[in-house]
Amino acid sequence: MYPVRIVGNGLAAHVLAQTFLNRNIPFEVFAADLPGSASQAAWGLLNPVHLKTRTLTYGAGYFDHALNFFTQAQGPLNKHFLKKVRLRHFYRDATEAVAWMQAWQENLHQHIACENDFVEILHAASISIPEFIAASGHALKAMGLFNGQQVDEADMMNTPPEQWVIWATGHWASTSKLFGWVPLRPSAGVQAQWDAGKTDFTPVVQHRGYFLGQDPLNHQIQRIGSTYSWSLHPDHRAEAETEIRQAITTCFPGVYAGEELSFRFGYRPASGDRKPILGPHPAWKNHLFFNGLGSKGLLLAPTMAEMTADICVHSTHEIPSEMDIQRFYKRYKPFT
Repeated sequence: MYPVRIVGNGLAAHVLAQTFLNRNIPFEVFAADLPGSASQAAWGLLNPVHLKTRTLTYGAGYFDHALNFFTQAQGPLNKHFLKKVRLRHFYRDATEAVAWMQAWQENLHQHIACENDFVEILHAASISIPEFIAASGHALKAMGLFNGQQVDEADMMNTPPEQWVIWATGHWASTSKLFGWVPLRPSAGVQAQWDAGKTDFTPVVQHRGYFLGQDPLNHQIQRIGSTYSWSLHPDHRAEAETEIRQAITTCFPGVYAGEELSFRFGYRPASGDRKPILGPHPAWKNHLFFNGLGSKGLLLAPTMAEMTADICVHSTHEIPSEMDIQRFYKRYKPFT
């Protein structure tokens, strides 16, 4: 079997790599380091409940597998980057409190607990995505499986048809000749952090339109983050910084004492229909697309990686229709 070529250096690429390691599938990671990676700015919250709609999120059934994947990955990677947390969404008003109680009665009673001022998500975890990627990259380099050279798409297209190539390049896929026809709608995310001087970990993440909590690896670091549907224009960064600074004091009074803030920005590769995208190119059948995970990368990536591994081993695997790339094939126009 030819080694599978994985193109990317974010969460998706490294989940794929660790999955292939677990299944003894030969591979090499071509770590195309592209600016604006969502993995560097994502909060890293593994959560099966959609807070806006008060329903289980798409892929909620994959939660246990995802939690098990990242928990077990800490051993081989010799790094602790995961902490189980209690996620608390504070009600905006009495009407929302009633709506959450109704959701609890109808279909969420196993997943949430309604309190006087907030609803608590009973099963959630905070994961340091940059630390997971760094630990995975370090391990892959030690095994000679990490190629840091800049990827040339034309060269990759010359890959023998017997060899699989998996493209996990996030929002940069929209500039690709191979997959530029896939409708990706990147959403910008921002995260700010500061040294709060804490030494003990408090397993509570608060949500008041923004997520606030400690870094699961460095307990002294306090983090606040949010996602925006802004364009990729750099001018929006100043707008995001201003909004985050205001949110710290208005939404979470008393937690910030004026320490220096550092910001991270990234762009989540969401699909047009907000479902992930997996499967082969309509013409270049040995090139697989692994993308469109949006804000659900931690939840979806481990299960999608297993599906991808099955494809690479057996040349076929049934992909759920809502995430199958075939739903977009009509957009593809052959090129020369």
